[in-house]
Amino acid sequence: MKRKILCLTLCFVFICSCTFVQASAATSTDTYSELITDVLDRYESGNSSASSAIQQQVNGAYRLVELFALIAMKNTSSTEVMDLISGVLDDWETYDKSASGAEQQLVNGTYRCVELLTIIAMEMDSANRFSDLISSVLDDFNSGNQSASSAPQQVVNGLYRCVDLLTVIAMENSISSSQTELAQSIYDSFIENNKTCSGAPQQQVNGAYRMFELLYLISMELDYTGNWNDFTSSILSDYETFNSNASGAPQQLVNGLYRSVEISAVIAYEVN
Repeated sequence: MKRKILCLTLCFVFICSCTFVQASAATSTDTYSELITDVLDRYESGNSSASSAIQQQVNGAYRLVELFALIAMKNTSSTEVMDLISGVLDDWETYDKSASGAEQQLVNGTYRCVELLTIIAMEMDSANRFSDLISSVLDDFNSGNQSASSAPQQVVNGLYRCVDLLTVIAMENSISSSQTELAQSIYDSFIENNKTCSGAPQQQVNGAYRMFELLYLISMELDYTGNWNDFTSSILSDYETFNSNASGAPQQLVNGLYRSVEISAVIAYEVN
C-alpha cells in the first residue's frame, strides 16, 4: 500500500508537466454509456445480494471505484495516465482477492477512490493552481495510512481524503464565485463535524456525507442546461429521507455511499 502511494506521488510530478484534452477516442459514446449502465446494474444486484450494512458499504465503494475510473478515462487522451488508471484497477482486484473480509474490502474500495480522484484532480489542474494542495492531500493519505491502527480508521482516512480531493475538483470545475463558496462551505462543515465525532463510525459518516454533497455540487456545475435537475433532485431527496430513517452510523454510511454512486453516475453521463 505504501509503495502504491509513493507511485502516485511520483506520477503526480509527471502529470503536472503534461497538458490534457477531453478524450473522445478512448471509448465511443455508446460504449461509454453502456459501461455506466453496467456499473449501475452491478450496484442494484450487489444491493440485492447484500445481507448486511457492511456488504452494502462495500458495494457502494466498489461501484464508486468503477465510476471514478470511467470518469478519469473520459478526461484524458494520455497513454501514461490510462496506464496509471489501469494500475489502480489492477491493485483493486489484487487487494480484493487478498482481503480477509468486508472491512478490508471497504478499505480497498475507499483507497482506490482516493487514487482515482487524485488522477482526476491532476488531470483537471492544467494550470497547476492546485498542485501543492493535491500533493499535500497525498502526504496526508500516506501519513493517515501509517498511523491507522485498524480497518475502520483506514476507511476514515480514505473517505476524508476523498473529501479533500473532491473539494479541489469542485473548485477546479467552478464557473462562479458562488460555486467556489459552496464548495468551501461544505468543506468547513466537514471540518466542524469532525470535531464532534466520537469515533471512526461517525467520522466515516461525516466523510461519506460530505463526499455526496461535493459530488452533488459538481453535478450541478456540469449540468449547464438543467437536463438532469429532476433526477439529481430526486437523489438529494432520497439522501435526506434515508438519513432521517437510518437507525445508526452503519446505515448512514450506506446512505452516503449509495447516494454518491447515484450522483457519480450522473456526473459520468454528464462528461460523456
